[in-house]
Amino acid sequence: MTNKRKTKLIVIIITLLAFVAVCIGITLHIVSGNGSKTDRNVDLDLSTMSATAIYSEVSNMMTNPKKYVGKTVKVKGYYIVSVDPSTGERYTYCLIPDATECCQQGLLFKLKKGEASKLPAEEKRFVISGKFTLKTLPDDKNATYVELENAKVYKGEK
Repeated sequence: MTNKRKTKLIVIIITLLAFVAVCIGITLHIVSGNGSKTDRNVDLDLSTMSATAIYSEVSNMMTNPKKYVGKTVKVKGYYIVSVDPSTGERYTYCLIPDATECCQQGLLFKLKKGEASKLPAEEKRFVISGKFTLKTLPDDKNATYVELENAKVYKGEK
């Protein structure tokens, strides 16, 4: 085997091992009960995971949302507000960056009553939990989006 092939093989093996390590870490975290700070009502606590693990799990949520429907998810990210210029409707998101903060996933949420006063200033870090739902757009029954319903804001956690 040539040196070039050996180098490629080593790079592939290291990449696969890193991927397996992240997957095992996520699985162990979920199975172990997600740490001591987790609410008993939370099914999946991403707020205590590394940025890479959080981003990876949120990517899974977007590609396979039916697996998460009905689960209460807790996550950390940045508070972002977007306004639809044609309707004036406000949308609130938890923007979740990867470890280098170059790539982000946005998770739409609707607060439960009494939680709005706990929100930080826009673009500040915060922790939120809510029931993961899959919704259909009113004007296109084939288009869906995900949303955390009845979201709770955690004061003091970032």
